[in-house]
Formats: sequence, structure tokens, C-alpha cells
Amino acid sequence: MTAPPADSEETMIRRGPRLAEAPEAVLHVLVLSQEGGETRRIPLGSEPFRIGRVAGNDLVLPALEVSRHHALLTVAGEGASLTDLESTNGTWLDGERLSGTAPLAPGARLAIGPFALQYQRGRQREMERAAELEREMERAIRYVQALLPHPITEGRVRAEWSFLPSASIGGDAFGYRWVDAERFAVFILDVAGHGAGSALLAASAMNMLRAGIGSDPAAVLAGLNDSFQMEDQGGLFFTIWYGVADLAARRLDYAAAGHHPGFLLQPGAAAPEALATRNPPVGMMPGSRFRTGSAALPAGARLLLFSDGAFETRAPDGRQLGLEDFLPHLPLGGPPATGAPERLLQAARSLSRPGPFADDVSILSLDFA
Repeated sequence: MTAPPADSEETMIRRGPRLAEAPEAVLHVLVLSQEGGETRRIPLGSEPFRIGRVAGNDLVLPALEVSRHHALLTVAGEGASLTDLESTNGTWLDGERLSGTAPLAPGARLAIGPFALQYQRGRQREMERAAELEREMERAIRYVQALLPHPITEGRVRAEWSFLPSASIGGDAFGYRWVDAERFAVFILDVAGHGAGSALLAASAMNMLRAGIGSDPAAVLAGLNDSFQMEDQGGLFFTIWYGVADLAARRLDYAAAGHHPGFLLQPGAAAPEALATRNPPVGMMPGSRFRTGSAALPAGARLLLFSDGAFETRAPDGRQLGLEDFLPHLPLGGPPATGAPERLLQAARSLSRPGPFADDVSILSLDFA
């Protein structure tokens, strides 16, 4: 077939200018992260958007830490700003207490009382991708939560816990079960990083432990280390504390791999006993050998395990907190009482600046008859 001349009508049509697509409008959204991992997306318009504790606000946040009329968010064209309405406990923007009015950058994080919010803006397709990512994060959280054990309210071992996933999802996981008639195993682990990848690795390790939980802590950690090398897990590794309570021998064997100690509270003791071993995190070094420690386990003892999200927080004055700030809140003396995980969670909240935790918080309490 002969090509048409360069100046033919067909050629002129093919080379003619294409109509430019109209740019998509910029959308503004406020994302409210709720405990349990769910999110709520709130479209923002041109009208001022009021946030407070009482009815009549555009967003009602029902908590005593929130003032009646707490903050005002204003959209102007493609930008937005946030104003604190002289609230009692302050409005926090990207970790700093807001004074007056400040512009909001895309992705800005807001903390109002115990509530976490994020400001997002972008074209429609960008916002749709952001919403899908949030849905994936929610699915990852629900999957991990579905694997968590039920509390044990009676018997020779009683167990209760609190689990508070962060807005960006950390990699916390924990579990416990009977190995046999006399031995009871428990673990808590924390995958490095945040996001769905960390949560799914935590779930994979938890499933492996649920399928074949062992009585030798060092051997269990070695098996995990062989199965979850970081080069095969997208560069991710995890810390873990693993223990086995032998009720017949009244002994607790344990091993920690890069994890801070567990704490054993014995009747009449003046201070908790720190249970730690020096082992590398799981997945960092092929062929690592792990060491086990042991402690006496008298009747009435309580074991407390928690993730670093409970204590690696910031005080309202900006000071970085650590384990030494959290330990004085561990319960001592008297008979074991229920509700220890929730009380420790509230203690962690009282130490930290307002707003959500930056990392997952897991707290377990086990009482041994």
C-alpha cells in the first residue's frame, strides 16, 4: 500500500494538535484513624471545618481530652490551614503543639486528644490509590488480630492482654498455648518497620509457632532464625521473647532474641525480676546459636511481657522516653489482680504526649497458680 503524501488530509489529521485533558480537581480529605485499625475518610469542602467534643462541630471526637470547640480546618484553593481554638490540651501537628494557625502539607499528621488524623490532598487518582492502601492496611490488621489468642480467665494459668495497633501498623504479635499437661509456652515478637509487610511477617511467624510450639526456647529461636532470614523477607527481621513455664518443676525457661526483658513479679518481692538473654534478633545472622535462661516460678507469680511501643514514646515536653520511665508502673505487692494490661496501657498513655502511639502496643499478663 502506497503511503499518502506528506501534505494529504490524512497526514494532517494524524499530526494535528491533540486536545489537552482538563486537569483533575484537587481533593482534600481528613483521615481519622480509629482504635482497632479502621479508618474513616472525611471529604473537606470550601466551608470551614470545625472539630470538637460536642454536637454542632463538623467532626465530633468524644473524649474528655478534646475541648468543646477544639480546632478549625480551612481549605482555600489547593491549600489548607489548621487553627487551634485555644483548646485546653492543645492541637498537635506533626509532633509539635500548634500555636495559632499553620499551613497543612499533604500527609500532615494531627493529634487531638487520643485521636489520630491525617490531612491528605491530591488529584482523584492519587486519592483513590491512598484509599486502597488504607484498605490493605486494615486487612493486614484484621488478619493479625484474628490470630491473637483468647484470654484465659480460669485454671492453673490465667492470661489477659491489650493490643493497640498503630495508625501505620507495626509488626507486633504474641501468643500462648499448652505444650503438654505441665508446660505452658508464651511469646511476644516485634517485626522491624511498619506497614502491611511487617504485619504479614509477624502473622507468618505467629502461624509457625501456633503450628508447632516447642518446649526448648533456644531451639525454637534457632528454628525461626533458619526459616525467616531477612534476605528472604524483604530485609525484615524481628525480635522475640519466648518462654516455657514448667508448672511441675516450678521453673520458667526463656530466651530473648534482640528483645528487651520480660518481667517476673513474685509474691513478696520488692522489685520485678528482669528475664533477658543476649541473643541476636531473628533473621539477621544465619546459623546463630541462642542461649536460654531460667528462673524460679513460685505459686502466685505473674509474668509481664510488652512491646517497645509501650515505652518508646515522647513526653509532652518532647523528651524521648524509655524502659526506665515505664518500669515504675509495673504492679507490685498483694495478690494478683485482673486488668493489669489495661492499667499499664493507661500508664503508657499518661506518660506520652497526646495523640496515638507511634508504634503497636502489646501488653500481656500471665498469672501462675
